[in-house]
Amino acid sequence: MHSNINLWDAPVDDTTELFTSSGIASDTIIQRITERYYADLPARNIPTEILRADGHCIQEDMSKYLAASEHYQSSHLKDALITPLHFDYNSDQDAIKLAEIEGEGNHFNLGTFLHQCILEPTRFGRAIVEPKWGLNTTEGVDAAIRWYEEKAGIDYGGWTAMKIVEKRSYLEQIKKLADIDPVTKDNHLRIQIIKKHLDHYAGGIVYHLVKRSKREISFYGDLEGIPIKVRPDAIQFEENIGVNAIISIKSTACDDLRSFYKFCAMYHYDLSEALYQDVVSKVTGRDFSTTITIMLQTTSPYAVAVMVWDRDDIEVGRYKYKTALATIAKAKADQSYPGFETKADNELGIIEMKLPDWNGREFLPG
Repeated sequence: MHSNINLWDAPVDDTTELFTSSGIASDTIIQRITERYYADLPARNIPTEILRADGHCIQEDMSKYLAASEHYQSSHLKDALITPLHFDYNSDQDAIKLAEIEGEGNHFNLGTFLHQCILEPTRFGRAIVEPKWGLNTTEGVDAAIRWYEEKAGIDYGGWTAMKIVEKRSYLEQIKKLADIDPVTKDNHLRIQIIKKHLDHYAGGIVYHLVKRSKREISFYGDLEGIPIKVRPDAIQFEENIGVNAIISIKSTACDDLRSFYKFCAMYHYDLSEALYQDVVSKVTGRDFSTTITIMLQTTSPYAVAVMVWDRDDIEVGRYKYKTALATIAKAKADQSYPGFETKADNELGIIEMKLPDWNGREFLPG
């Protein structure tokens, strides 16, 4: 006997209570931030040790956070919103290894670099255009070594007697010692444009919002009996900006804010932000019901925007993650992880296919 597949669409029980907004209204948040900004008080450092009320938080490398496979993160919950199979596959070690292999390579990523610069503004100065050398020739490798030695403050003459293979190996070593990020000419110009826009945006408010914030902090707790981990880009405190806030930095190729909002909804950013708020609040014992997103365009005109999330949107995200947690709990209890057959309204898993309404509007008669 086949079970009713639609049981996998497992929403939380009480949606009425869920959609009653409990966070701080956006205008109130902006007012508090404004008052604290014009008070012009020095930012305070909040020790990580006092942020452990119910759960665990620690400053650690991303590799350690990712290795904590017994805890689920927001991407796992987004997978569960698709089907239990998506959740199970992307939690599997083979899938994780495959993703690591596909992501191998040391390629410059503008969005990642800008993300780091927001949290560490001095990094803007590390972006330097690397000259073009012919590394297939001894002369080219020699020129590259001299350039990188100068940047790293090294004066080691022993490499001159090395063979070209050894020189290339030495070059890779001193690249790691040089405190620079080599970029192409076009990316270097993009970085300078975005830095100018950051500096001018509302008089430099971005740097105020991240000053003395906590970065690279992993939070481990549980929700609905399921172990969860989150790692926001940064968290900021009411002592510094007037509210306890999750800081979320997003680079985007979207043309305008409307497109960016649509992108956030499409990729369930609301789920992530609600999860961050609830886990960080539970672990620290503080009310982190505010999320501030700093958006950076990676396409022209390379604009910047600072936004406060609407509490109603956070409530929708909270409903999403609770639905995902219910799906995960059921899958684990049943030891069953069905896929797209959950979208069928019959026991055979045959899905009624229907294209979007807009598909025929241009061709069908009115």
